[in-house]
Amino acid sequence: METVFSGFLQIFNIQTVLWIALGEILGIILGALPGLTATMGIALMLPISFQLSKATGMAMLLGVYCGAVSGASIPAILLGIPGNPNAIATIYDGKAMTDKGLAGQALGGAVVASFIGGITSLIILALFSPIIARFTLAFGPAEKASLALVGLTIIASVSSKNLAKGILTGTLGLSLSLFGTDPFSNAVRLPFREIFAKTPLTSGINLIPALIGLFGISQALFDLQRIKTGHIAPPQIKIEKIFPSFRKIASMWRLIIEASGIGTLIGAIPGTGASIAVFLSYERAKKITSSPRSKLEKVGTGCLEGVFTPEVANNACTGGALIPALTLGIPGDAATAVLLGALLIKGVVPGYRLFTEEMSLVYAIFFALLLSNIFMLIFQLMGVRLFPKVLNVPVAILLPAILVLSLVGSYAIQGQAIIAATFDMGVALGLGILGYFLKKADYPIAPIVLGLILGGMLEENFRRAVKLAEGNYFVFFTKPIAIVFIALAVFSVALPFLKKKK
Repeated sequence: METVFSGFLQIFNIQTVLWIALGEILGIILGALPGLTATMGIALMLPISFQLSKATGMAMLLGVYCGAVSGASIPAILLGIPGNPNAIATIYDGKAMTDKGLAGQALGGAVVASFIGGITSLIILALFSPIIARFTLAFGPAEKASLALVGLTIIASVSSKNLAKGILTGTLGLSLSLFGTDPFSNAVRLPFREIFAKTPLTSGINLIPALIGLFGISQALFDLQRIKTGHIAPPQIKIEKIFPSFRKIASMWRLIIEASGIGTLIGAIPGTGASIAVFLSYERAKKITSSPRSKLEKVGTGCLEGVFTPEVANNACTGGALIPALTLGIPGDAATAVLLGALLIKGVVPGYRLFTEEMSLVYAIFFALLLSNIFMLIFQLMGVRLFPKVLNVPVAILLPAILVLSLVGSYAIQGQAIIAATFDMGVALGLGILGYFLKKADYPIAPIVLGLILGGMLEENFRRAVKLAEGNYFVFFTKPIAIVFIALAVFSVALPFLKKKK
């Protein structure tokens, strides 16, 4: 009890509370700007954290982390442009709600969902982190490859009514993920190798510029075309009821529980990322709400359920990613890798030593995460009536501004590496033009991003598992967790055909 009180005092003082609030505001702003991620925000504030105490420095960085993860839903809902890859699934129902004039409800629902996901993962982190950490250690290459396979089956779900087009664009995404160098032999894998071998493309296609191009630039070009033909008008936004009723939240209890569990578990598996968690949760929500017995609105039609579920999963990953970082010293994602670096520079060694010698700091981190989520809820709800005003800007001004911000966001990722930054900007522009023509032909964009995210993970872990098994391709059927994932993948693909046949 003494260590709990000590951790409480380290966080609940004026100085630390103000630093958390500052970090939270900065995080929300960065999350709302396409291309500027939580990792970038934490890295930006890292030098300042070195001048603060251990608890205060970590608390400020956690504020940036929570704010950036939640803030990414703002452009996803209002403009159809995800602030980071974790907000892709929020676009479908969020943007549809905005088009219906319900942007305030979508933003308010996303904030409440983010808070629920963050608090739930914090409770799991505080109570079960050592147990979950030991379980995630069982995820070797075979299990991760099987998990990526499950993720790829979601292409069928996000392909709308045209599965063939979805598979085609998903294959394109997988092909793009293989650009660069071979992860084992380091051989260059590029078309026209003589031309591209000395370009930044040898490092592969950066996900953030690809995301900005496929969603941001393509949408801006598409809307500019609609302005020219006179088929676009600004939505009439209704900012009335922004906080979902407790009855509505209670009716989504199953979606919340499943999304929280998926987000926390996937977040705790190093090297996976929240992108898989949000799509898996969104897929589950579609199946649950499609049931004839369900009284919820059907996900995918522009409803609160479709915003709530991915946002719960997205923010549940924040606490989940801290589980291996604190208990094993293994970062769950890129952002927690920077957080882990901050701890190590302060002389704090994660793992058994942290939980035995500096338990008060552990409790301080828990309290900091709690306060970060509370500030996130307050600041985001304060801004819900302000954020949609961006849609009141004349479309002829807003769309060029989106194009400029998208290109700047693509350029900013590489920092001072001018050649690589310029190349990333070119990748965003090229994929934006490609996305524009795909949208015109009614091809789904999301499968490209899924293929790009999961392709590298699937290939690398598949080949590593086979190499470790000395060439035995049946190694995946000797691992219980891998077998479960493979069965889930087969079931996900077969179920729609079985229903259609029935």
